Amino acid sequence: MALAIVLVPYMLRIMGPELYGLWLILQLFNLLGLAGLAELGFQGALVRYLTRFFFAQDRASFRAVLAGGFALFLAIGAIMGVMVILFAQFALVQIFPIPPAHQAQMQTALTVIGVGLLAGFPGLVVKAYFAARQELAITKIWEFADRVIFALGVFIVLQMSTSLVALILFEQAVAVVLLVVFALVAKRAGGGWFGILPRLGAGGHFAGLVRLSGSVFAANFASQGFNRLPELFVGVVLGPVTLTFYQIAARIPRVIKALQGSLNAAVMPHIAGIDAAQRDDGGAARARFALVGLRVNYIIAVPLLLGAALYAPVLLSVWVGPEYRDLASLLAGFALFQGLFLASNYCGATLTQSSHFTLYVRVNLALVLGFGLVLYLGLERFGLPLVAWALAVSGGLQFICVLVVFRAAHGIAPRSTLAAAIWGPVVGSACVGLACLAPSAFWLAQERWGIGAIAFVFGGACYALAIGLFILRPDEQEHLRRALGRLRRSAPLVPD
Repeated sequence: MALAIVLVPYMLRIMGPELYGLWLILQLFNLLGLAGLAELGFQGALVRYLTRFFFAQDRASFRAVLAGGFALFLAIGAIMGVMVILFAQFALVQIFPIPPAHQAQMQTALTVIGVGLLAGFPGLVVKAYFAARQELAITKIWEFADRVIFALGVFIVLQMSTSLVALILFEQAVAVVLLVVFALVAKRAGGGWFGILPRLGAGGHFAGLVRLSGSVFAANFASQGFNRLPELFVGVVLGPVTLTFYQIAARIPRVIKALQGSLNAAVMPHIAGIDAAQRDDGGAARARFALVGLRVNYIIAVPLLLGAALYAPVLLSVWVGPEYRDLASLLAGFALFQGLFLASNYCGATLTQSSHFTLYVRVNLALVLGFGLVLYLGLERFGLPLVAWALAVSGGLQFICVLVVFRAAHGIAPRSTLAAAIWGPVVGSACVGLACLAPSAFWLAQERWGIGAIAFVFGGACYALAIGLFILRPDEQEHLRRALGRLRRSAPLVPD
């Protein structure tokens, strides 16, 4: 999160808005962008299947499915790599408004990304292996190392050159090296569970894997649609400079979303483990976990998103410069969307069976298609504000969908979801936060730094105290007290 915040103003200062916007266009086609949709939901299905076999201690089936996943993802990587390379050579400069001076290096850089997909897609299988075994610390170390090394490399590369090709080459080299390192970690520390050689036995599970992957893909497609469609449309219709403005306005809310994604890293394998344990409680254990997880997400996310919205003018001025201060209303709109979208992202992580996905997928696909149609018809006329408003409306409809899906998949009535995870953590927290933080936000926006800082400290302390006393339940308050006590004693923090 810190690196994401630090890199943007540095890259923007060295590269300028146009070249940085071209960099963002390239990022649309890497594994974290549109190209990642080509995994067709198989990674999420792999995690769910591998988790079942790991809990059942069925090593033969686990290794067979894992090896089949490697073969499948290697084929997907090869196909997508060729498609990206062909797009780079024959369609990139025709679709995106790229200045002639940068067209050659954009084509070369995108070709490098295409070659990198050959290793990128098999890397998803290694991450699925660690997730299924609930060795989540290893995947987070992997991602942390990738970002730290890349950030350090960016600082060094940009001191010598602003070449997009050099940046992409370094980014892809880091990804390949880390894939090899962590594949070796999986092999040596896996106790015989890790293997990539083709084995008999995967075919018996392939039909179920395909059925589940279709649902997971549709859910991922909808999620990526709301994340990537705006970037794609803005880049094509409004150009790289406006794409830079969009990314600046959306970056801080997305960083907060990254925190929420980290909280959700254990959700899918944990709930799959509950299902694999075949508990005869009618899914009560899964329902309790789903409800508590949504509540915890909102307790943490609402103060952060509210703070980002209230202090948007100050954050933008300090972060990227006062010339971007006018993007504050857009940043607030994106913060609102992330708060609404949080429930949908979390809900998708709690679904483990194809039947659970039916309503969730249909509604989200309809919303993302409608969202794309709105951008297609109105983006050129209304610009970036249209994106923020369309996202906010879509997020509200997704939130309603989550209430219905929680009832269908987990047996949790909408009233129970609202009572446990919404009224206090969202409505109560937001109202108290506005009362406590709005004065300091006003004074800081007026550049009255002294009184603004005093109001911020006082208001922030009152907000934290109000959350502890009125938002947290008695059992949560007790757990927090015990956790703080363990930290003071420098003892390991062991979750209940």
